[in-house]
Amino acid sequence: MWDPTKHGDQDNLTWAWLRAVEWQHWPLFLSQPIVPVLLYFYPWVWVLGAMVVVSLLWTVCIVPYIVSPVLSYVGPLIVMAKFLTAPLVAFALWRNGQIEIAALALLWPFLGPLIVGWLLIIPEAALSPTSLGKHGQTGAVQRRLMERLAA
Repeated sequence: MWDPTKHGDQDNLTWAWLRAVEWQHWPLFLSQPIVPVLLYFYPWVWVLGAMVVVSLLWTVCIVPYIVSPVLSYVGPLIVMAKFLTAPLVAFALWRNGQIEIAALALLWPFLGPLIVGWLLIIPEAALSPTSLGKHGQTGAVQRRLMERLAA
């Protein structure tokens, strides 16, 4: 776990900012190692649709109200599994003759969050002037993370 007493103010602010950016789009961030595995078992349309729905629900129901320094610390460690899952699942799909899905599984860690983020532009823009949108902005999430670290 990140120990703010072992770091200076600027390091703590940087850590909180990075974790806030990840927290805003946590499902997409965590999808990097998980979605390639899901693509092996489920149709890509269902996986992509589920990512859009889960991400939108996360943005509306979780980000404005909840932050977790512990989960924020563990997230990047989980995401490192993408270097294992994406190529292995892509290879398995390729061997099964599903070349397009194999390419999607291999490229998901890079393109998936961009594609889903692009699909969420309009709903997130509609939320931005509301109270939910303001509490979900990077600076607000960073501030709440810093408060939780200080506690």
